[in-house]
Amino acid sequence: ERHAASPTRQLFWTYSTGEGFAHYVEEMMLEAGYSTDPTQHLAQRLEALLRDCRFMVALGLHCHGMTMPEAIRLFESNGFMTELPATREATRGAWDPMYLNYTLGKLLILELRQDLQRRPGYSLKRFHDAFLGCGTLPIPLIRELIT
Repeated sequence: ERHAASPTRQLFWTYSTGEGFAHYVEEMMLEAGYSTDPTQHLAQRLEALLRDCRFMVALGLHCHGMTMPEAIRLFESNGFMTELPATREATRGAWDPMYLNYTLGKLLILELRQDLQRRPGYSLKRFHDAFLGCGTLPIPLIRELIT
């Protein structure tokens, strides 16, 4: 964001953009072949799985009537956690509904990238340069600026 086009863009921070881009890059770099170490791929997938569980629990608890026992079970069954860490994650989800932003940001970035890939002349480098040039504005605003 230090190199964004304007002071406003340099100062603006959006959690889903900053953390979402970090989450997106973790996966993108491995997909691009920057590591062939299977333990790195497994570690990235496990961290992504945790964030995906957080996404589901945040939406479940705050929008769909999920109970705490259901949230705990989701972390245990889908996140491969034992009871104590699953309970801690579910409790965090109860008081921090925005911990879904890692995954939300990543999903919005992937959707934007896929939309732009359909256009003639697309390149991943140009996409990243344009995206990062917007600073950490909300992703829907970035979409408006670069599409």
